[in-house]
Amino acid sequence: MNGLKQKFMNTVEYLSDAIARIFTPSKDDFPATGTQPYEGDPASKNNQ
Repeated sequence: MNGLKQKFMNTVEYLSDAIARIFTPSKDDFPATGTQPYEGDPASKNNQ
C-alpha cells in the first residue's frame, strides 16, 4: 500500500512541475528588436 501511495505522489509531483513550467513567465533574454523599416518598392498605381 505504501508503494502505491509513493507512485501516486510521484505522479502528482511530475504533473504539478509540468503545469508550473507551462504557466511561469519566460526567462528568455532576447535583444529588443523594435520595428523594422520596410525598404521595398511601393506598389504601382497601374497594377491591374
